[in-house]
Amino acid sequence: MKKKFAAFMMAMVMAAGSGMTAQASPVRMPDGTLFDSDYYAETYPDLMQAFGRNTQLLYQHYQDCGKAEGRVSLPSKFVYPKLPAPASGDKYTADELIAAYRTIIEANGIVWDPGLKGNWSETIGQHNIEEWYKYDDSYNGGSWGTGFIAPDRAGLNNVDWAAYTDLESFAFDDGTGHTTTSCYMEVLGWDESMGMYEIVAW
Repeated sequence: MKKKFAAFMMAMVMAAGSGMTAQASPVRMPDGTLFDSDYYAETYPDLMQAFGRNTQLLYQHYQDCGKAEGRVSLPSKFVYPKLPAPASGDKYTADELIAAYRTIIEANGIVWDPGLKGNWSETIGQHNIEEWYKYDDSYNGGSWGTGFIAPDRAGLNNVDWAAYTDLESFAFDDGTGHTTTSCYMEVLGWDESMGMYEIVAW
């Protein structure tokens, strides 16, 4: 699982700086609608030809006529639970973000397991996360990874993007024929330079 999360977090950081318009999984649009632009474009070749992978143009089409035409904007392989809006404004608090992520993960059959954290607080968690390798021998929990999730309800790296990208990753086996069936995540703190919550996940 450590490798999966490391790959996922690297993808998040690269996507954040790339200026991409298309996403790899469903994201929450500014009006609160969950939309998967890649799926929408790839499902309907006429739209791919007309709009490419431009998320905004594809979503505008879906709103203007795609929905009325019966076009589907989300893949059926996922369950899409309703998430509460942030209690204040359009940004989630750390606790709200974790609750929203957990809601999506559990709705799709993944067990939320705090036991994966092991003795993190007494070992690796006592030190700078970038120096984890110095203390890994004393750690007895599940594999883990770090990264960032934006507090905004919509936009790149938001909780929907993180959760559904993780679900894609969980579906790949770990080389032993097993897929990921449980996970856990905590917020480490706020990163001013990224403008996101720094998270650790198992």
